[in-house]
Amino acid sequence: MTILYPVKRDSGLTIGGKAKGLVKLLETGINVPDFLVIPAENFSPLISQQGLAVSNIKDALLQFTLHEEDQQRLKKILAGWGFPEQSVIVRSSIADEDGAQDAFAGIMSSYPNLRDFNDLLQAIAHCAASAYSQEAIAYRAQRSLSNLAQPAVIVQKQLNSDSSGVVFSTYPQYPEEMAIHAVWGLGEGLVDGELDPDEFYLLKKDGSVTHQIIAVKEQQFKLDQQRGAQLVDVDPIRKNIPCLTDAQLQQLFTVSIALEKWNGHPQDIEFVIEDNELYFVQSRHITQVIPQIIVYDNSNIQESYCGVTTPLTFSFAQRVYFTVYQQTMILLSVPEKMAKTYQPVLENLLGLVKGRIYYNINNWYRGLQVLPSFKQNKEDMERMMGLEDPVDFISDTKKSFAEKLKLMPMFLTSLSRLLLAFRKLDRLVVIFHDHFSAYYDLFYQRLPTWTKGSEIVEQIKALDEALLKHWTTPIVNDFYVMMMNGKVRRKLIKAGIQEPEEFVSRYFSGNQQIESAQPAVVMQKIALEAMPQPELKALIIQLPADVHELIKMQFPKFYATVNDFIHTYGDRTVGELKLETVTMRLSPRIFYSYLRNYLSTENTFQTSASAHLHESAARELEDLLQNRSYFLKRGLHRSLRKLQEGIQYREAMRLERTRMFGMYRTLYLKAGSLLMQSGVLSSADDIFYLTEPEIHTLLLHEELPQTAAVIAERKKTFEGYKLEEVPARVIVPAPRNKLVEVIDDDPYTLRGTGCVPGAVTAEVIIIRGPEDDLDVNGKIVCALRTDPGWVALFPTCKAVLIEKGSALSHSVILLREFGIPAIINIPGLTNKLSSGQRISMNGTSGIIKIIDDEPN
Repeated sequence: MTILYPVKRDSGLTIGGKAKGLVKLLETGINVPDFLVIPAENFSPLISQQGLAVSNIKDALLQFTLHEEDQQRLKKILAGWGFPEQSVIVRSSIADEDGAQDAFAGIMSSYPNLRDFNDLLQAIAHCAASAYSQEAIAYRAQRSLSNLAQPAVIVQKQLNSDSSGVVFSTYPQYPEEMAIHAVWGLGEGLVDGELDPDEFYLLKKDGSVTHQIIAVKEQQFKLDQQRGAQLVDVDPIRKNIPCLTDAQLQQLFTVSIALEKWNGHPQDIEFVIEDNELYFVQSRHITQVIPQIIVYDNSNIQESYCGVTTPLTFSFAQRVYFTVYQQTMILLSVPEKMAKTYQPVLENLLGLVKGRIYYNINNWYRGLQVLPSFKQNKEDMERMMGLEDPVDFISDTKKSFAEKLKLMPMFLTSLSRLLLAFRKLDRLVVIFHDHFSAYYDLFYQRLPTWTKGSEIVEQIKALDEALLKHWTTPIVNDFYVMMMNGKVRRKLIKAGIQEPEEFVSRYFSGNQQIESAQPAVVMQKIALEAMPQPELKALIIQLPADVHELIKMQFPKFYATVNDFIHTYGDRTVGELKLETVTMRLSPRIFYSYLRNYLSTENTFQTSASAHLHESAARELEDLLQNRSYFLKRGLHRSLRKLQEGIQYREAMRLERTRMFGMYRTLYLKAGSLLMQSGVLSSADDIFYLTEPEIHTLLLHEELPQTAAVIAERKKTFEGYKLEEVPARVIVPAPRNKLVEVIDDDPYTLRGTGCVPGAVTAEVIIIRGPEDDLDVNGKIVCALRTDPGWVALFPTCKAVLIEKGSALSHSVILLREFGIPAIINIPGLTNKLSSGQRISMNGTSGIIKIIDDEPN
């Protein structure tokens, strides 16, 4: 037999799970009350002699005693601890106890407050025998563990603690939090559930207390030298005060976070405090299933999918993202085996929250792990996506040197292929546009010939093959813009620019070549064509329901001009990526409602209205670079030029994306009409309440049970979503609301982020979709989100307020191009203001003042 002291992990003997946990604590440099271990090998002969008769094993272990020489060594160790004046506790440490899956919490016996050597010897035997108690046997059976337990026993100094407690380094109910529960005195009353503890919940990312409950602590367990742990009254002064100080909470937080990281798993930790010194007496895996935290953030995606959408749009968008980024994996030469492991990530880049499309941020971060320089790419992506609060619990996978060496060829190949694609981007963009335009024109020429459900399914697949599966160039360019934007930002900071994002916005102002601005430019030309024709102008301003047909009969030349515009830009409208959106292509009257704004104003639209912003930014940059090195100047100017070129490419290819979505929209609407004619749907628009696979099933004349009931239920559900408020970020499981001080602010003042300078006082118009009043002439447009489809509304409005947006979004870029004062990120904007109210806004300070409390 043998006794381990001091205890080391590499002893070669079986010390059990609890003892291993204590050794890990010591190795981490954490205070642990001194302990020794009687390894399982001491008990093995007794267990093996009894065969499988469990009751016999227990009886044999109850008779166990240490050899005389081990008893003498034990006495010597205990004397060094101050025994018998210093009491000890005997604790179990079974081989499979405190493991990743099986905690055995409260199953084994412990024997505290031992001061007599014979009692100690008996406690060692009883502790080992508890591995074969009825409770332990039942637990092992329930967990499908072997009947033969291997008990080791711990003998440890017992502290007469002032306070004790338990830490869950990750709280299963709220995984963003750490839970700390504590009581006065010994911890028995806490772990046994006899006493009400103080409860503290700390946010894992920074240790701040999100929630706490301070119990009225009437009693505590205190160690009595003669009688052991006794339940006594708490000093009245301490009944209502926390039993942990702020400093102790922070110390527990710091150590517990370190232990979780050290063990690679959330920890269940027991601690005691004696004479203001913190000790840890246990650290084991939390065996309860802890749900994965999923962060959904609508950031920039709400510009494209504003508000509540439909099941068809979501299922389509989810498939589009998967298909496109699967191509990216191929482009980067990601090995097939690794690409398969990322398939669930790519399939869930988006999430649907209360009918609204969100980014699944976790999976976007995971996708970045196929590229080198995770940290830098993560920061660049966060800025491009407009994430205001980055997610910190998704980090690069820690790799050994050998793993890094193994992955190096793939990383080098990926990087080289990406850099090569960057160098060929000019040519790739031209090829992409030529290919797209040829298919686009042919698609609408052949559209009338597709009259069967099977033909619609065939054309959807053809569209996938011809365009969607050849979307590599826009993705390469998005990577280019993301990386170049990060590069420019770092260089500007190095040059002395304090606000690089704001500077870049000004520097790029006045660019008349941006594709997103072209619909407004062309529409202005069409307005100028209509201006000299009083009857045509009057008809457009009157805007009858059949305005397009009337113009076809009365003004055929102008009608042809409008049709050319609609063929080119007819899918560009508010909410253009939502398949259920009614576009100018579907309802030309929308085009005329836009055009009417131009005809009813005397203002002249100028794309160069903000050119002075570029000039001032250029002068500012030259002043800062005056005494800097030639290489910094040359590199920064080149990077700015490349970034601007990438942004221009991006906006042009986003128009192609809009057109591609328009083609899918057209096919699905045609599918809706066919299914309505066959009696499957009661309305063609019901198609939007089915998913892509469901629609394909119906088009191929296959049965889909209870189609009408499913559609009715989804309509009801999604209509209900429109009445619900949903935050920009949704975390699942939902975090506990943080306790914050309520600030009594001026109810007549709203604040946001100023993006385009200018002070305006005017009437507000709230716009949520193309079905709303679009008479923005001379008004301040207020919206939850904006997308490129808003471009036709911008030129004649006074200013734009956006509830949620990014300073680098293309909508804000357009507003800068047009010189229209704008403020973004205004909490509650569309709920706090109403159409008809007069307000004043300042695009520099971001402050909005409500002048009229009630709408006119």
